[in-house]
Amino acid sequence: MRRFILPITLLLVLVCPQIAVAVGPPQVSSAELMERADEWDGKMVTFTGEAIGEAMARGDLTWLHLNDDAYSRSTVPEGAELAGYNSGQAVIVGTEAARAVHLFGDFGHRGDIVQVTGRFHAADPQYGGDMTIEADTLRVVAPGQIVPRTLPGARVGWLIISLAAAALSWVALRLREHGDAP
Repeated sequence: MRRFILPITLLLVLVCPQIAVAVGPPQVSSAELMERADEWDGKMVTFTGEAIGEAMARGDLTWLHLNDDAYSRSTVPEGAELAGYNSGQAVIVGTEAARAVHLFGDFGHRGDIVQVTGRFHAADPQYGGDMTIEADTLRVVAPGQIVPRTLPGARVGWLIISLAAAALSWVALRLREHGDAP
């Protein structure tokens, strides 16, 4: 009987690959949740995004915002092309689990990349009708980091020229007001 288990398993994987791949709730994007909110409402989902802003803890629960837009993995200063708008998803998670997130994205930082699994609510009455994921699990899949900010040489040159022109204009105006200029 044991010699038939492997061939039958392989046959099932070939005939029905979705059975072999379906391990947990499906990975969804914020765009998909927004566009098909009614279809996803009440279902278990997996969502991955950059933790931005700050953790908003209220007792045993913490509200996080995870962005999964084009800039969540690479910022414009790091070479990402401009592509669309910021988009993400509100996540409610236990405060203890939320403590795993150490760095939140802002102007000078790329936040931790976080994966959550939980129940999606299209209009959560507990949270003012907002779209939320009530997360059962949270896992940091990539640590955040400081985003280096450099000023390109051409911009520095134009800045110096503009400041010099403004200073010269100011001096000329002052001289003219005092009658020292023709």
